[in-house]
Amino acid sequence: MRNLLFLIILIINSGIYSQNKKVDSLRLKLNSHTAQDTKKVDLLNETGFEYWIIDPNESLKYGEKALMLSKKLKYDAGVAVANRIIGVAYWAQGNQNEALLYLTQSQKKFKSNDDQEGIANTMLNIGMVYADLKEYDKALKNYNIAIDNFTALNLSSRIATTFTKIGTIHIEKGNLNDARIYISDALKLHTKNNFQYGIAEAHNRLGILYLEEKELAQAKYHIERSISVGKKIGDEDGMISNLIQYGKLLRLENNFEAAEIHLNLGLKRAKNNNLKKHELLAYKELKELRTQQEKPKEALVFYDLYSNLKDSIFNTEKSKQIAYLEFKNQLEQQEKELEFLQEKEKTDVLIKWSLAFGILILLTSSLLILTNIKQRSRKNRELLEKSNELLQSKEALNQQALENSKLKQQELKQQLEFKNKELASYAINFVQKNELLQNLRSTAQLAKKSTPKEKDKLIDQLNKTIQQNLSIDRDWEDFKRFFEEVHVDFYKKLKAKHPELSANDLKICSLTRLNLNIKETASILGISPESAKTARYRLRKKLELHQNQEIFTYLLALENE
Repeated sequence: MRNLLFLIILIINSGIYSQNKKVDSLRLKLNSHTAQDTKKVDLLNETGFEYWIIDPNESLKYGEKALMLSKKLKYDAGVAVANRIIGVAYWAQGNQNEALLYLTQSQKKFKSNDDQEGIANTMLNIGMVYADLKEYDKALKNYNIAIDNFTALNLSSRIATTFTKIGTIHIEKGNLNDARIYISDALKLHTKNNFQYGIAEAHNRLGILYLEEKELAQAKYHIERSISVGKKIGDEDGMISNLIQYGKLLRLENNFEAAEIHLNLGLKRAKNNNLKKHELLAYKELKELRTQQEKPKEALVFYDLYSNLKDSIFNTEKSKQIAYLEFKNQLEQQEKELEFLQEKEKTDVLIKWSLAFGILILLTSSLLILTNIKQRSRKNRELLEKSNELLQSKEALNQQALENSKLKQQELKQQLEFKNKELASYAINFVQKNELLQNLRSTAQLAKKSTPKEKDKLIDQLNKTIQQNLSIDRDWEDFKRFFEEVHVDFYKKLKAKHPELSANDLKICSLTRLNLNIKETASILGISPESAKTARYRLRKKLELHQNQEIFTYLLALENE
């Protein structure tokens, strides 16, 4: 065990330098490239990108050099990437306001260049900033938009990275089942693409998740895999996290000596890199270790260190959040002013062109009018007389046709309203069925704790209730029949174009065509909103929809073909 312990520590310590080969190669290319051109901008940006996980300070320096040269050369693509390099570097340093400022500028530049991949990447990065600010709803919104864009671009590796970020939020919120689904999917995609950083990050998050569940064997496997893969890329932040998580694992296994070595090493490197959150976690684990060792005085020392640092971090985060709110207001004001100026500029240009075009048309029309005025006047009088006669006869016919059309339309509307009411009734019936099943489950749970006599009574009650409500499949068939009466050939058209759709996919399509939201769909199908959302996401892929195309709009168009 001791040999394994020192082997792991040696791997972690030696791995931190292996990534420098690529950085050294890039720096050599920069030193040999003396021309101040776009190629040098690209080299500066690439070097700044490689420094993201090694040293954010260096990443920031290279990003700023690239930004300065890009502006001088009027190289828009370089400006967009440089702003992103700087923004992520500020995020890694914990300077969220500056990160948002530069990432927002990067996103605007990517949009003006119509760089869809760049836009998607900045959406992901902005989501990371919001996640650190505990603005989870905003973070998830940006992540989901990024996934849609990455899906349209077929960038499975970037989708996987976003899945890991979403899974991390779910871990922090205590939604471990949802976290496991997202991170496991991310690991599969990263493994398929052989993306080493993504593999290491996903294993680290799964290790943390299984530690939360006290599944020590699973946690050990994932942390050791993260260490093994992470040493190849030199992710200092990930390595420190793995040290502390492995120390926690050893503590839970009562291997106190090994746990202390890992935790102290993680604490030291967290301090050296000014990573306060890792330092806080190390203090907490050292306090728990001393408590298990029955050393209350030493445990109290670490608890004091933990409490003081936690208060400091809390105050810092509160300050950041307050600063963020101020920054947000300023940013929104700037954006409004910019939009106003842009709209004004567009309006001015439009007015100028409209005036010029109007003058040209006026001159041309004047010449034509002067040439043909007499001839047109005579013809117009003749046409006017004939038009009046035709108009009178057509008006009578149109009036009759309009009345007939209104009567038919009213009849069709009444039929459609009746059918839609029946569909809604069946949809409500599904909800009631699912609520009934929940009540049956509660009754069954109650029966477990009841006396034999009460249990028999509850079982009889359950049998009667179940017997009375065994018609859910018939309800679905009735629902499908009424749905087809309203939406003729809907399923036929859908299966003809997408024969791979399952029965469950067809149910989701019909509920979506009724314009039901995620929560209503989930309730009818008896699944969680997250599962309903995942089912819709998979349905989008089967229907091969592009990123801006809604399922409802697609189904409506298909039905009207």
